[in-house]
Amino acid sequence: MAGAAADEIIVVCLKWGTAYPAHYVNVLRRAVAEHLRTPHRFVCLTDVAEGLDPAVKPIDIPPFPLPRERWADGIWPKLTLFTPGLFPPGAVVLYLDVDIMVTGALDPLVDRVRAARGLHVIREWNPSLVRVLPLAWRPDRGANSSVVGFVAGEQDHILARFKADPAAALAAQRNDQEFINAHAADKHYWPEPWCVSFKRACVWYWPLNIVMRTIRQPKDARVIVFHGRPNPTDLLCAPGVRWGARRKFGFGPVPWVVDYWRRFGG
Repeated sequence: MAGAAADEIIVVCLKWGTAYPAHYVNVLRRAVAEHLRTPHRFVCLTDVAEGLDPAVKPIDIPPFPLPRERWADGIWPKLTLFTPGLFPPGAVVLYLDVDIMVTGALDPLVDRVRAARGLHVIREWNPSLVRVLPLAWRPDRGANSSVVGFVAGEQDHILARFKADPAAALAAQRNDQEFINAHAADKHYWPEPWCVSFKRACVWYWPLNIVMRTIRQPKDARVIVFHGRPNPTDLLCAPGVRWGARRKFGFGPVPWVVDYWRRFGG
């Protein structure tokens, strides 16, 4: 991306293999375009650019010192975000997992990164029962890397430390977000209401979910994160179809998720 202005904003996602088709990227790009007023570029680190909208700039996933069969177990290639020279030094980079929903303005996230610098991540959500406690009383479980903000060039040491000894990194941390949490310079958490977990905030545990079936959209969320089950497209199902995990599940389509995917072209 040589030649870009150093003060620009780059929104980036990551896609490889077949787990998430190109339309996930395209839906995300259109949602970002509606919710980020500040001029920006949308790029996708990928090994297959076929099917991406023309407005998405594909970039080859940079070289990474793990065999491909190890990529999915831990989502380690996300560390390539910190490849030196991948983005113009000084640019604000906002990384979004490809399967999230953007439901509110993203400009405050960009402004926060620009003002505070450092690395901005989600504070990993606590289990549902613990979430009734004030935030200060809940155990800090470290970073969730579904939404990451940083200034290009300021966190390159993260990838460098992984490359220095991949075996030690794999032994010490289970996944990319644990490694990022351990090695980020000047880590900050996004304000809690901004990034919401669908399965933590929207779905009840069994047996309450049998009688409380309405899935309500979090009103203050800017991003809704899908981690584990379900995927957002699971919620586009026919009436009565079960989705989710063993103890946290629902039935049938979720209207506001259906509307989102229709609106942004899924």
